[in-house]
Amino acid sequence: MRNVLPIPVLACVLAGGLSAAPLPQETDLAKTAVGWAKVDKDGSCTFYDPATRSLETWSKEFGITGGLNLSKLEVSPEKWVLDPFGNAWIVSGTTLYQVNKNGKAGTTVRLPGEVVDLGWGTKGFFLLYRGAETYLEKRDYTKASLIWSSGRKPKAVEDGAPVAIGGADRLVVSEDGNVLVAGGASLSLSSFDGNKGTSIGETVFTLNGAASPSLILGGKERGALGWWLGKSVVIAAVPASQAPREKKAGLLLARLDLAAGSVEFLPTGVTEDHKLVGVIEAEAVLMKPSGGLVFVPIK
Repeated sequence: MRNVLPIPVLACVLAGGLSAAPLPQETDLAKTAVGWAKVDKDGSCTFYDPATRSLETWSKEFGITGGLNLSKLEVSPEKWVLDPFGNAWIVSGTTLYQVNKNGKAGTTVRLPGEVVDLGWGTKGFFLLYRGAETYLEKRDYTKASLIWSSGRKPKAVEDGAPVAIGGADRLVVSEDGNVLVAGGASLSLSSFDGNKGTSIGETVFTLNGAASPSLILGGKERGALGWWLGKSVVIAAVPASQAPREKKAGLLLARLDLAAGSVEFLPTGVTEDHKLVGVIEAEAVLMKPSGGLVFVPIK
């Protein structure tokens, strides 16, 4: 599986003595990448290029490694995953579309609600829905058949109908294939067995020895989560305005250490409107609001 973005950009400097070096130029897409994307475990990303109506997969080592033409898809992609066979599963509205590796449209699945986040493993992909309660599904790569679900299914919403804005849950898939979910404004993480969907438990983090505070969302969405490979650490994007007690500015990265049960807020030196795409080695990959990527060293 791959989910990648193009990526030549200037790296940022973290306050606190961390420095960043500029990356080599890649492609125009790397400079202008917009929209949704996630870093895969192999360090790749897949971005949607609206100019060519294609999904482009990129890695830092090899650059653009592949593309999939979506010109036969009559909707705008919102979120996606490439399966082990090179086919794409694409979320648009409350419908899931399959486009095979040759660009031909295939299976279409009506979903129970709006998908707020998506992740994947080797045997299927995970859909997290917007709703009053957490609702998580795992579907297979054959016909997107339901493998398991957890939580209460959200009330059906028609495509185009207004949807209430809320904190919205976010998910991340660990390197062992389990799913971790951040719910609402809490910094805690709920864990689910990736194969069975059963609850593994909840990790509650401490900040400087005390219970970590909840985020102050003010009706805004919370930021994305990224898994730091080999570290048992989840990185969460947190605008400083959602964590005013930190008395910092711009976009912060909450370093959620699962082993230690602690959280640390890392400044990035960029504005709040940057988005977290994921983590590659020791760098957080951020998307600029104007398009393109920024790499920020993390510790």
